[in-house]
Amino acid sequence: MMNISLSPSLPLSLSLSLSLPEVRCYVANLDYVNCTWNQPKDPVINFTFVANFIDDLHECPCYVLNGKGLAVGCKFPYKEPQRFNTFYTILTGPGGTSARQSHVLKDTVKLDPPTNLQLQWEQRGNLRLSWVLTARYHQQHCIQCRVQYGLNDQWQSPAELAAGSFEYSVMYRSNSSQHKFQVQARIADTCSQSPWSEWSPLVVWGNRTDTTHKSAVAAVPSLAVVLYVCLGAVLLVLLSCLLVHCERLRITFLPVVPTPGKNLTELIDTYNGNVERWLSISKELQEGFKPSFTERTCPVREYQLLTQTSVESDSGVSLSDSPSSCSSSSCSSSSSTCSSNTSSPNGSY
Repeated sequence: MMNISLSPSLPLSLSLSLSLPEVRCYVANLDYVNCTWNQPKDPVINFTFVANFIDDLHECPCYVLNGKGLAVGCKFPYKEPQRFNTFYTILTGPGGTSARQSHVLKDTVKLDPPTNLQLQWEQRGNLRLSWVLTARYHQQHCIQCRVQYGLNDQWQSPAELAAGSFEYSVMYRSNSSQHKFQVQARIADTCSQSPWSEWSPLVVWGNRTDTTHKSAVAAVPSLAVVLYVCLGAVLLVLLSCLLVHCERLRITFLPVVPTPGKNLTELIDTYNGNVERWLSISKELQEGFKPSFTERTCPVREYQLLTQTSVESDSGVSLSDSPSSCSSSSCSSSSSTCSSNTSSPNGSY
């Protein structure tokens, strides 16, 4: 019911042209009263909204704005069971033009869709579906739900459950079947009937059985396996080339520089310069390098050179001025002495 009052400050023709939109209200999830009105295209008007369940009306504490920043709705506080009382609203336009309405909200409660849908497989071979309602309503027996069930792509008619029931079970067919579920909720007829909520998000169990879906599902893993194998082979080849390249660089450009300091220090400090011990040469090999024979010595004597005059004076023998040479002809195995013969130039004594 809507009553329109015209402001005396505006001309009658202008007031009639500014027809106020109708206000529609409903109780949203038993949390607040949601009221909306249509914004006229021309002229652009910003309205003022006041409402309450009693005669003492209050301005809207939370306006709903459109993209242009103009008020197109209001969220008004609500407490259960105020929906059984009459709700009064006044929408005021420019110049004081206002429209007063009264609303009966007991049959306008719209709950939010059920949430947290969960599927569980039971030992009896059934699928059990459960869900949760977000409405803060202490009388759970007044809430009725209905479930829409689909097997593969064939949806069945929604099944209405008894008030206060929040579970649903179906017979489990096979792993090759796809089971889909959606749930709605409302206030039951026994507690003042209300419209159904929106459908909950879809929950699915199993796989589809149609050939097209199977081939598509099978093609994706097969293609993925082929891609993974090719990628692994390419990575293996790249790693092998990188390893060979790094090894060649290490051998060619970065040769290992010997450090003899450690070994020479060990030879001098530990083995006192003994190369045989340092090289760990066996005793048999060391004995092989030693000589196995002895050399005979050949004694050499020094002879005094005598002049001819001294010889003639002593023995009356004429000697040659040139001394005779002592030749060592041979050295036998036994000790031998090299003899020297002196002869005169004429061959006589």
